[in-house]
Amino acid sequence: MVDSAILPAMRTILLFPRRSANRSKDSLLAAIDDRHGFSVKFADVNVSTPEEVAELLAFWHPDGCIVNNDRLPAESFVGCPTVFHHRAYKADNPRHATIAFDEKAVAETAAHHLLSLNLASYAYVPPHTDELWSRTRERHFVHILGLNGYGVASYVHPRTRLSAPKQLARLADWLANLPRPLGVFAANDTVAATVIAACDHRRLAVPQDVAVLGVDDNEATCEALRPTLSSIATDVVAMRDEDHRLLERLIAEEPPACRHVTVKPLGVVRRASTLRAAKNDPAVLAACELIRQKACEGLKARDVAAMFPCGRRMAEIRFRAALGHSILDEIRAVRRRRAQMAMQPFRTQLRDEVAALCGYSSWSSVHRLLNG
Repeated sequence: MVDSAILPAMRTILLFPRRSANRSKDSLLAAIDDRHGFSVKFADVNVSTPEEVAELLAFWHPDGCIVNNDRLPAESFVGCPTVFHHRAYKADNPRHATIAFDEKAVAETAAHHLLSLNLASYAYVPPHTDELWSRTRERHFVHILGLNGYGVASYVHPRTRLSAPKQLARLADWLANLPRPLGVFAANDTVAATVIAACDHRRLAVPQDVAVLGVDDNEATCEALRPTLSSIATDVVAMRDEDHRLLERLIAEEPPACRHVTVKPLGVVRRASTLRAAKNDPAVLAACELIRQKACEGLKARDVAAMFPCGRRMAEIRFRAALGHSILDEIRAVRRRRAQMAMQPFRTQLRDEVAALCGYSSWSSVHRLLNG
């Protein structure tokens, strides 16, 4: 038996989540917290006043805090090592740091993906609440599209409170009045789901009339929608590791060299909402969905070709005519994206585990795929 006296003490971290926190990721983050020797306590999402913060700090006496709640002022954490999420950096407190997704990189990823679809016009739809990260994301997206010769229509939510059906109808009317085919960059997956519902309200076909791209790759949302939602995967694992790196330095009173850290996205997880190339061939669209779901489970090109109501040679011809490459190329592309995401910095999977995750028996096969 290991003597508990020689085990390192767990440090208590108090986390203040935002109201729309993705609870499906909490178990993953808790496992990472344990690995770093942190015991994380979650505050209620409705905590909104300095008095409530002071009460929680007095109750837990945490070693540090992670704050992903814009309603809470930094002054409430003046004496505590704290990392703030998605806020403008302020250098006035050496015990504070900020971390955010690289919004410029997110916007560039969205612009590159939507521009590749050769659409007639483009739009950005923000969340209902005014968020710094959304404004930054929108500004960079507008700038990049402008450099490529396109304007961006930005949706403005009404200031007056409307019922949910009226809000949906208003957004639907706005989308219907834009030139089509239209590419919509939604602030996140929740907003993208609303956009798809608005398209359905006005019978705008997705992706033929409106291609929709979200952010966060929340699988519960993306897979439940019809059509399924393409989304930019954000690296929550890297963000949490950076959280801990910053907190360790702040707790030790060793200010990090950089107190504002940004985390780049992993890339686009392409689903049906942006598969416009296959719009005239439903068999190709169905094949792409099968490849996305099963590419890393030993799927073969012949298995995909068998879905087509024709011979394998004609299936390959139809697939290449729609997407510009073969069925096998698409399978490899999906596997490549999975491998690239799994091998991002700060990840701890062993190479053989990554190979298995991508549908290969050894790491050498993945290495050839990434470098071939």
